[in-house]
Amino acid sequence: MFWGLIMEPNKRYTQVVEKSFHVSMASLDLTAADENLVQVMLGYDNRNYLLCSLKKGSTWQVPLDLNFQEGTKIAFTCNGQGHVHLTGYVISDDDMDLDELEDEEEEEEVPQLVDKKSKRKATESLKNKNKRFKQVIETECSGDEEIDLDGSDSDGSDREGEDSKVNQEEGENSDESGDDNEEEQEEEQNKLRPHQKDKKNKQRGKKKEDINKLVNGKDTKLDQQNKQKKNKGKQQQSYEQNDQNLPKKRLVDGGVQIEELKLGSGTLAKAGRFVSVYYVGRLKNGKKFDSMTQGEGFKFKLGNGEVIEGWDIGIAKMKIGGKRRITIPPTMAYGAKGSPPVIPGNATLVFEVELRNVQ
Repeated sequence: MFWGLIMEPNKRYTQVVEKSFHVSMASLDLTAADENLVQVMLGYDNRNYLLCSLKKGSTWQVPLDLNFQEGTKIAFTCNGQGHVHLTGYVISDDDMDLDELEDEEEEEEVPQLVDKKSKRKATESLKNKNKRFKQVIETECSGDEEIDLDGSDSDGSDREGEDSKVNQEEGENSDESGDDNEEEQEEEQNKLRPHQKDKKNKQRGKKKEDINKLVNGKDTKLDQQNKQKKNKGKQQQSYEQNDQNLPKKRLVDGGVQIEELKLGSGTLAKAGRFVSVYYVGRLKNGKKFDSMTQGEGFKFKLGNGEVIEGWDIGIAKMKIGGKRRITIPPTMAYGAKGSPPVIPGNATLVFEVELRNVQ
């Protein structure tokens, strides 16, 4: 959820935090500001702390990384002529610290594994049961009667004998005829077994009904579904091919360099839409100066001048789930003066950005 505060010059804004929130950016309203320096102060625990210094024409926007917990009493003030916008987001209850999660995982009880002795006892008991079962079968089958494990009875054996006689007669007929075709053999078998002929006719009738049902609509639905899947697959392949045709590293407007780390597959980020991102900012020597990798991410309106110009250019045309390494020259970042004390003058900035959401 978005959080924001517009501060008028030389006024004190005191509050007790009702819901935890994060401050991500301080921006100077250029329409009402003069050329003098504007300082943003934080009052906490009977002390005043300088958050940042803003100036029209040079340092008019500074990234912040401040978390304020529920129940904390704080106060914001700005000294100088000009309105200051503080922006960020409300921290939801679902966002938990990683340390707390690790503590909870450690506190969970680990189930005890079965030792080798218990396994041996279990296997020995199974073997003993199998031996007893075999002995019972041997005692029951000790008489003259034979038990068929497949479940057939004495009547079934007589039927098998009759079938074998019929098969022998058919074999003799086939040996005498020799060259008779398969249709004549089927007719002879049907004469001997009229009940089987009825079963075959019923099976053929069911097959015809199934075929008619498929022709009447089921197979057409399947064809339509298969066509839709093929069309979706072709569209996805075309999108992926278009993305893959782009070079992994390329220069865009203002000398901003973009390196594709991971291609997204969601909604496209366009100017005028609100986007949420995770990011890690470093200087060219690798020193980290800012990051946001939790919660809903940093949210702003793309192409509206709410961030440095290199961000508006570098994040444009990303897709949700995509990751980029954006190298921004000083002219598209904080210029010759930088953003003291964090960012020196004429600093080239390197951001690793992940697009989380587009609205």
